[in-house]
Amino acid sequence: MTYRKLNMNTHRYYLGRTSMVVDLSRPLEEQAALAVIFRDMRHHIDETDEPNGAVFDLARVDQFDIGTAIDYGRRYDDAAYWRIRGREQQLIDSHGGAQSDTGMPYRTENIVRGVAKDNPWGRRFHDAATERWGQLHSYTGY
Repeated sequence: MTYRKLNMNTHRYYLGRTSMVVDLSRPLEEQAALAVIFRDMRHHIDETDEPNGAVFDLARVDQFDIGTAIDYGRRYDDAAYWRIRGREQQLIDSHGGAQSDTGMPYRTENIVRGVAKDNPWGRRFHDAATERWGQLHSYTGY
């Protein structure tokens, strides 16, 4: 699923993605919200290049999808993974782009892109997300 977090001081968003194994017999929207809550709780423990501090509002679900690749090593075989990766990058681009793309003044709290410009899967990610949820932003890869 994709999510957004608002920096209450800068009024810029951090846009991201997360995942978890879900129970298909339980409400999916609730599980998506729970996954984002869990991600938010550990957001600054497992990465050092993301924003931190009490100035951030709670993370909120943007979109979610149900994949089949429980084994993370098989994620590139899963169309849901493609869609989420594409959605994350379109979210970043639709909010002004990653800091590595724009330089100052920054428009998002994302230091780097969700999908590298030269990622060979980038166009596939973008197109899969667009097909599922509509295009938020035009393709920005090479």
